Amino acid sequence: MISHPSLLCSLLLTSVAMADLVIEPVPADAPQGFNQVFTKHVDVLGLHVYASSSTANNKVLHAARTLAQWIDNNEDGIVDEPNVHATMVSLHASMIMWQTENEFEQSGAEDIIPDSVFDSTVLQLLFGDETRPGYPENQNFDASLEECLHLVTFGGYARTYPNIFGEFPGTQVADAMDANIAGGWFHYDDWTCEYDCLVTEYTYWALTSMLGAQDYPWRIPEITQEWELYSDALMATHDPAMRNLLSDPQWKLATVLPDDDYTPTAPCPGDVDADQGVGVNDLLAVISDWGQAGNGTDFDDDGTVGVDDLLVVIGNWGPCP
Repeated sequence: MISHPSLLCSLLLTSVAMADLVIEPVPADAPQGFNQVFTKHVDVLGLHVYASSSTANNKVLHAARTLAQWIDNNEDGIVDEPNVHATMVSLHASMIMWQTENEFEQSGAEDIIPDSVFDSTVLQLLFGDETRPGYPENQNFDASLEECLHLVTFGGYARTYPNIFGEFPGTQVADAMDANIAGGWFHYDDWTCEYDCLVTEYTYWALTSMLGAQDYPWRIPEITQEWELYSDALMATHDPAMRNLLSDPQWKLATVLPDDDYTPTAPCPGDVDADQGVGVNDLLAVISDWGQAGNGTDFDDDGTVGVDDLLVVIGNWGPCP
């Protein structure tokens, strides 16, 4: 249990390191070989986007914003799932970008970067020519939605919660996938994609369908040869196990699709009703949830609404900063 003075102090003095998503040179402490392959780097709340010199800056920044929105979906400047984030930081989780697949193949990166780096990091390829800001208005699917999510799921969730999101038979996500495949809704036919790869792809299809990325007249014909549950309604009908898993608030997965507009604002502890102030309604919400798990009122995340949470409201009374 956190002592009351300690909790109050930490909440009153909280400073949020807002993500300043800017392109900078590859840092000196980047993994070995990266400074020979890449010229651009963006720090994304402790994760990374590395890109070649020919990858357009707007594509690099779009990828960075997409990744940021997958891990800070409520845009308060703080990662949504700190355990997953810590895992990813420890593995130097990074999006790596070239303008085209041909440029990547000609780069010699796999020879320049030592095997030890590939073994100790999690990296996800994304090409500039498949990174398409403006989706869905441009009716041209944006691969950053998929590839950045892959990094978060296989590089974070699968490793942090292996019994739930692990990419091997018998986990909750794997069992849901096996049932989905048996139902004929997911039929990935790339022979190079083994079981762990299938789980990664399945998770992407399921979550983005729940969030509305796939449910467009021009998109549906492009994907039905692989995935048929292109809407949240179809997920609810045919794959409730996966839908329930991905929407369970304890896992803090995204509930809003990234939209290239990452504008984090400082959190306001105690502001339950999100009216940009802490007052009577927030106090009443804490009292209503007293002794329970809470619905946004368990500020210290100890599993029960109690005195510490009440002190958060009292300590932050008034307009949000």
